[in-house]
Amino acid sequence: MRPRSEGLVVLAAVVYVVITGWAMSSLSYEVWGGFVVAPILTAITVPLLRRTFRGELATLFPIAVGGLPAKFAGAIFRYWVAFDAYGGNADAGRYHEFGRHLAGDIRSGAASLSNIIPSGSGTQFVERFTASMYTIFGSSRLGGFFVFAWLAYLGSVLFVVAGIRAVPGLGRRRYALLVFFAPSLLFWPSSIGKESLLMLFLGITTFGGAQLLHRRWRGWAVPITAFGVFGAALVRPHFAAIWSAGLVIGVFSSIFVRTPSGRRESRFGAALLVGFAAVVFALAAGAALRFLNPAGEKNDAAPLVDRIDAIFQDTERRTEIGGSTFAPVVINSPLDWPGAVARTLTRPLITEVTNFTELLPGLEVFGLMVLAAVGWRRLVNVVVMMRRSPYLWFAVAVLVMFGLAFSTFRNLGLLTRQRSLVVPFIVLLVSVPPWKSTASSRPPVPQSRERSRVTA
Repeated sequence: MRPRSEGLVVLAAVVYVVITGWAMSSLSYEVWGGFVVAPILTAITVPLLRRTFRGELATLFPIAVGGLPAKFAGAIFRYWVAFDAYGGNADAGRYHEFGRHLAGDIRSGAASLSNIIPSGSGTQFVERFTASMYTIFGSSRLGGFFVFAWLAYLGSVLFVVAGIRAVPGLGRRRYALLVFFAPSLLFWPSSIGKESLLMLFLGITTFGGAQLLHRRWRGWAVPITAFGVFGAALVRPHFAAIWSAGLVIGVFSSIFVRTPSGRRESRFGAALLVGFAAVVFALAAGAALRFLNPAGEKNDAAPLVDRIDAIFQDTERRTEIGGSTFAPVVINSPLDWPGAVARTLTRPLITEVTNFTELLPGLEVFGLMVLAAVGWRRLVNVVVMMRRSPYLWFAVAVLVMFGLAFSTFRNLGLLTRQRSLVVPFIVLLVSVPPWKSTASSRPPVPQSRERSRVTA
């Protein structure tokens, strides 16, 4: 370590000790407990990042390390919004109270350790998961935000590694910067709640799926993908279904596309992949329908189309509650699908912002649209590269299905929170290498040959 770096580390340590001492004497444990948790998580993470981003990826190590304190800063801002701006009227408060009481019972002996094993689905799963985290790290509310933000950060790391390994020529630095520092990813999946856990499980699914789609047959690729889908299904089954369906499309495309090495998938391997992906999708889709079915078990015998239509109608009704409502795109036929997907992924436009809470997502959408306009050759190249990258089929399929599934949302806050989970795939499209025309890709004519032509 250079002397200058050593000095910065010592200075940071001194500042940390001073701030922690002040916090312990001036603030409650709900807050200052987070200053104890953050260094522990950092000490765990940096060696993992050094091991992950090495060799040809070593240039991304500083970006990844810088993304961790940025994520913690996002967690602090999210904490302030939840408990100061909104007065504690947030799901994180409910999860915190449940986890704090159950973790306290565990330490006092009033409850056994088996009670903190995450079980159930949806809210119940997140409550028990919070209790398990509090049993390990302590029942600090800000500390809980840091732990959940850290889990989401690990999911971001997996998204970055998956994209780099699966997309030939990807702009690695650009992609890493966009994933680690996208405002919506720094803010939304940074609190005690479902989004943070989903970011982790979807990152695991994406990382494992990238190995499968590009024929990296390792013993852990199949189980890690299944684990990610299973974890996502426990939190929000419809996201597990979307990712599973995207994986099915990606696997099916891998039968026909050529990898950079020029190989296609063998028929036997392709059959195994398609069968595995189809089974995972069927299980995830079934869980999603049971989870979202507004009529309960009485509607289980209804036709599939009717059940999905009932879900969309109920979603549209429930998301009208609260502020920041808007009129969604009406879908009457498949011809309306492109517009619905585009508006779901790009709402709100900067011209649609009406208050401060809408400004952050509006600026982010504007920035992404500027990147897309300036780098239009990258978007064109997405279509070209899909001929040799099943991972891009997977990513595009997830974006299309998300855009359709959430097109009935009428609440902008709910939509932007859910959309943060597909941001890694959105920024992937503006990070592929730019398209080059056939003329521009031809090798230059040697000067000697050019001179001979002029002489002739």
